[in-house]
Amino acid sequence: MLCIGSEISFSNDDHQRKVSIIGLMAPFTQRIPVKLAVELKQMKSILLKRNTLFVTIALALSANIQAQQNNADEMETRTLEEVIITAQKREQSLQEVPVTVSAFSGDFVEQAGVKDIRDIAGLTPNMSIKTRSETETTVFMRGIGSLAPGIGADPAVGIFIDGMTASRGTNATAAFFDVERVEVVKGPQGTLFGRNASAGAIAIITNKAELDNNYGHVMLGVGDYGQFRGQFVGNFSAGENWAFRLGGNYNTRDGLYENTFTGKDLLDQNTTNLRLAATGVVSDNWSMDFMVEAVNAKSNDAIVIDADVFLPKISQNEAPRKQELDSTRFIWTNKWSLGNGLDLTSITGYYDHDAWVTPVDADEIDFPVATFIEPQTNTTWSQELRLNGSTERMDWFIGASYLSEKLGFDTDLYYEEGIVLDLLAGLGELCLDPELPECAYQSETPFGENDVTSTAIYGDMTFALSDTVGLTVGARYTKDKKDMFYDNPATDGILGVLDAQIFGPITNGHVYAKDSWSSFDPRLALDWDFSESTTMFVNIASGYKSGGLNRQVNTFLPEQQILNSFDEETVMSYEVGTKSKFMNGKASLNVSAFYNDYKDFQLETLVNLVPEVFNIGDVKSSGIEIEGQVMATDNLLLAGTYAYLDSKMKDTLDPGIEGNRTPNSPKHSASAQAHYFIGTDSGEWKLSATWMYSDNFWFDVFNTLEQQSYNLFNLRVGYEADSGKWGIAGFIDNATDEEYYLERFIFLDVANKRAAGRMYRAELTYRF
Repeated sequence: MLCIGSEISFSNDDHQRKVSIIGLMAPFTQRIPVKLAVELKQMKSILLKRNTLFVTIALALSANIQAQQNNADEMETRTLEEVIITAQKREQSLQEVPVTVSAFSGDFVEQAGVKDIRDIAGLTPNMSIKTRSETETTVFMRGIGSLAPGIGADPAVGIFIDGMTASRGTNATAAFFDVERVEVVKGPQGTLFGRNASAGAIAIITNKAELDNNYGHVMLGVGDYGQFRGQFVGNFSAGENWAFRLGGNYNTRDGLYENTFTGKDLLDQNTTNLRLAATGVVSDNWSMDFMVEAVNAKSNDAIVIDADVFLPKISQNEAPRKQELDSTRFIWTNKWSLGNGLDLTSITGYYDHDAWVTPVDADEIDFPVATFIEPQTNTTWSQELRLNGSTERMDWFIGASYLSEKLGFDTDLYYEEGIVLDLLAGLGELCLDPELPECAYQSETPFGENDVTSTAIYGDMTFALSDTVGLTVGARYTKDKKDMFYDNPATDGILGVLDAQIFGPITNGHVYAKDSWSSFDPRLALDWDFSESTTMFVNIASGYKSGGLNRQVNTFLPEQQILNSFDEETVMSYEVGTKSKFMNGKASLNVSAFYNDYKDFQLETLVNLVPEVFNIGDVKSSGIEIEGQVMATDNLLLAGTYAYLDSKMKDTLDPGIEGNRTPNSPKHSASAQAHYFIGTDSGEWKLSATWMYSDNFWFDVFNTLEQQSYNLFNLRVGYEADSGKWGIAGFIDNATDEEYYLERFIFLDVANKRAAGRMYRAELTYRF
């Protein structure tokens, strides 16, 4: 598909210069427009109602109309520049790759204020995000995402940072900082990306340190709701062969709720990223890149009942603690040029985190009934070796990968036993039984650990059958092993004595289980350059998501207790598409249609309030995706997307969900962007508007928790000085103050997470 952030170039007789266009464009050269009066009048009418920042910008625009008209006789031609991506492990034009790809440039990410994968979901056809908390994010593509986020299961959409798998949504949301680009690839991607990418993959490529170049920038931003953003990046050359890049990012915001019972803000944000990168040229044929990153993200988490979810004030008891994520990531990439068209790449990765997940008042009221928290740990090592080769008519790569992942959890459900007995079972009178313990506050503390080992070999080859036809053949063999233990000790209360705890059967110490799964997944693609400006492709691929182990025992009888396993989830994917440029390079249009057949779909449901995973049946998913952009005038860039999706449960074990829509699968979704550029004698104004639409969808496979259709509008006005030294921008996010959910699920009651309403922000950037 298209690259949000593609380049536009032009020239004239007098000069050529490059600036950075907010929204859709990387560096381009500019001209001063002719027609602005009507657009300016309308924009002023809107902005004067918003805030002082936008009023000031609109008045400044008026002062520059005459300057642009005096230069209107300079005629230039802009065209869409070729977009280069590396989805197939080599540099290729986006229009040549025989798979569906959406790409976002680093300029777009930085200047549009994109913070993580959640901010690009609405601009990517058939991609959606479910956010249970700041440490629990699930990505869905074409109707498929992980409905089993526990430590015994795996995601369906792979997230890769500089080639290293992020493995869990927990450690992906803080990654969008100082990035070169983001590539979103649809459909099974085991051959190209690796583990657990049965529905698609997101590749995040960070900026590397640059040799022989010293530069940097500082950005400060402030807004309502106590918003403050601070960012710095510095690139420093250290001789001819080494360079270093240091960056930091800080983002904070007040809560979306005021808790009148405790006086604290809830659903606030406070995130800090620190990153150090290094690039070295060891010899003529050996180069390396290092990256180490530390992230701390914390907030006062909350789940809210239906009646209160969009109110500014709620009343709840104190949560156990702040929700927090502390993580460290290290990636070491080595590249050797072996000659004769051969290149060897090694990617060594390490990641760890401590996360305090969903620390909430579980009863969602201000009476002390129950609280919940689940500390989680993750330690991951990975190694990949890949050999790339190229001849006149063939490009290929073969590789092998290894991953070791140690995951742990330690749950604490703290509750008043008498109230829980009465509410859940109507058995409050047990508190009066003299033969049973007195009712008091109790803690259920099940815990466990899962050791995961994954190995794979893979390869991919593209043959030029003729000057216009290419054939791609690929395959991956994967072997996954999991070794898990689970322990659910008894409380001192009535439920502990009766072996009737909320989190299921009591265990007599650790219960161990292990299992393994393997899969061979081929890929076949054909691309045809129908003309100089149009490419057609067909892509057929199989995909695989590992099976896993449940974190709850199967029976109350200690001698028979086991941890049930569940089978792998597989998919066959069929896709056809076309990628075109026309209007002399001023427009592009990419269209694809797909059909996915998933077998043994993994579904997580609550059994005794504990997530348990079953292979519930099959899923049939089909749809259409369209992306396009056009230079409507020399000053106006338009872009849009549309997606249709039909994703339903089929041949299910539970007749009650037969034919139901899969979660986070709106039938229709769309987006549109408009970017207007106004040149002046000293710089350039940039006016951007973005609209995103989602049809209604369900958060659960039972189709009981609904999100109604909604529209989002984001506005941006910015100014960039010709010197490139400084720029200023104003943002209005969710300009119409639309109310919608990020997640809905069942806990003790229906639990809701809301999205942020309308927010304003101004940012000032200085470059050196």
